[in-house]
Amino acid sequence: MKLPIKAKRDWIITIFILFVVLYYSTMYFNTEIEEFMMRFSPDKLNIMNYPGGWGNFLVVGLLMTLIMVAMMAITKVKVKRIAFVASIGIVFTCIMFFGFILHTNLIVGSSKTMEATSIRISCFDVDINVDATRDTDLATQFIAAAVSMKAKDANEQKKLRAERDLDGKTAYHIWISYPEKYGQSYDLILYVDGNKIYSNHGMGTPNSRLFYEDNGFYELLQRLVEGSQDDSKNRDPS
Repeated sequence: MKLPIKAKRDWIITIFILFVVLYYSTMYFNTEIEEFMMRFSPDKLNIMNYPGGWGNFLVVGLLMTLIMVAMMAITKVKVKRIAFVASIGIVFTCIMFFGFILHTNLIVGSSKTMEATSIRISCFDVDINVDATRDTDLATQFIAAAVSMKAKDANEQKKLRAERDLDGKTAYHIWISYPEKYGQSYDLILYVDGNKIYSNHGMGTPNSRLFYEDNGFYELLQRLVEGSQDDSKNRDPS
C-alpha cells in the first residue's frame, strides 16, 4: 500500500491537518476526557475549576503518535525515524499528563497559600454570605477546617456512594472562592447533607461524590449560619 506522501512538505501538511482534525474531534468527547483526567487530580478539585486543554492534547498526542507511526511504517520510512517520531509522541503525551497533575495541584494548593475572597453558604432557598475579608476568627477556622478535611477511606466511600440517595436533612451548599492564580480561579465547593460532608470530584453524579471525615467543620458551619441569622435579625427594622 502506498500513500501520497513523499516530500518533507507533504509530511508537514499531513501532520498539521491530522492535528487539527484530531483536536476538534476530541471536543465531542470532552465529558469522557474530563471524567478520566479528574481521577488523577487532587480530591478537592471540581469540574468548575477543571483546567481545560490538558486532556485534549494528551489524547491528540497519543493518537497522532499511533497514526504517524502506522503511516511511516506503511510508507517504509527508516526504523530510526519511526522510533524518533514515536519517542517525541510519547514524551509529549507524558508532558501533558504530568503537566495536568502539576497544574491541578497548584490550583487546589492555592487554598493553602492564599486568603479566600468570599464564603457563600446556601441552605434550601436561603443564601448566607460571609465576609471573609474581615478575617474574623470564626471564618478563618471554618476555612482552615474545609481545606484540611481528609477523604474517608475507600471502603467507606464505596458504601456511601452505593446509598445514592442523601438524607435531605439540613442540606447546605458551601462555596469558598479564591483569587485567580496559575491561570485559573479556584472555588472550594462542598455539600453537607445530614451528617454527610462531600464534594463532587467529577460531573456531579452520585458516583463522583467524595465524602470527608468531619474535623470540626460541621460545628463551625452551624456557628457561621447562626451568627449570620443573628446579624440578619439585628438588621431587620421590624
